[in-house]
Amino acid sequence: MQISWLEDVLRGAGVSVVVEGDWLNRSAGASFEPIGVLWHHTAAPSSAERPHPALDICINGRSDLPGPLCQALVDHFGVFHLISANRCNHAGTSGGSGPIPAGDGNTLMIGWEIDYAGDGGGGVVQEMTPAQYDASVAATAAVLQRLGRSADHARGHRETSTSGKIDPSFIDLDAMRADVAAAMGEEPPPTPPGTPFRTWVAGVNVRPTPDTTGTPVGYLPTTTTVYVECQTEGETVTESGYTNNLWSKLSSPHVGYINNVFIQGPASLPVDACPI
Repeated sequence: MQISWLEDVLRGAGVSVVVEGDWLNRSAGASFEPIGVLWHHTAAPSSAERPHPALDICINGRSDLPGPLCQALVDHFGVFHLISANRCNHAGTSGGSGPIPAGDGNTLMIGWEIDYAGDGGGGVVQEMTPAQYDASVAATAAVLQRLGRSADHARGHRETSTSGKIDPSFIDLDAMRADVAAAMGEEPPPTPPGTPFRTWVAGVNVRPTPDTTGTPVGYLPTTTTVYVECQTEGETVTESGYTNNLWSKLSSPHVGYINNVFIQGPASLPVDACPI
């Protein structure tokens, strides 16, 4: 599938567009049947003087990953630079998130690389500009309408990644989806079942059962909000001097279990016990 319609759809949504060369023919393979939109950040510091520092890399790729690396790069001013109408190397393997299934993320999703530094990785720390955010919301809404998909098909890379990606930094992805829904004239996506809590530890594996033996079914690269449906006893886990044998069953951002030692609050959360 080629999304040659992307330029017209974005312009129709009021998004500023720059076409970068032969974007209709750049491709990173043939398998491309997108059902959603994935947000990234480039980790490159951008500015008014240097609005799109990662553009060349997104077009041509890196030594370890051939380009194109996204369908569009969003510069400091919120301008969409169209790079490819075809499959791109931006998403890697999807672990599944919301209605986006597990599988080949490059087949399943259209990718925006939003050009800002994010958490900095020890360097410059930078948030997305309001212009980048507003343009990305408008573009995502327009593309999902073109695909015939709802706002919950908009995801952040940290939600689908199986390799610990943290992008896009400093964005509440549930709020993003609510803004996309509003732009589409939809009701906001439903709140996941369960009670919301915050994790306080980064780099937590979500397990299929309440122990550490199973292959992870998801990964929480940063501290985040999780929705807990119930809790149950399981393997004892120690973290930073705290020990707990209770595990929470999550409905979001991944379906599975994490030990309560990673969740802010009492050792036993005020939720129901999981059915036996």
